[in-house]
Amino acid sequence: MFHSRLNKINKNKELLDIPEGQISLSLSKDEIAILLQSIKNSNFSGSVLEELYNLVYKLQTSYNKLK
Repeated sequence: MFHSRLNKINKNKELLDIPEGQISLSLSKDEIAILLQSIKNSNFSGSVLEELYNLVYKLQTSYNKLK
């Protein structure tokens, strides 16, 4: 019987309890540091500040767990 890779991905997402419209992503401490440094050195408009704040919070929380 043929099963598509998408079906396997969807089953894995269900097992991991990943909400619809999201993915699971693994980043190293160095990769998170690069993202945080890039955000620090950038300028953003007011329309994205809340979303950016939430993203930085998630990144910092993940970074601190890896210490």
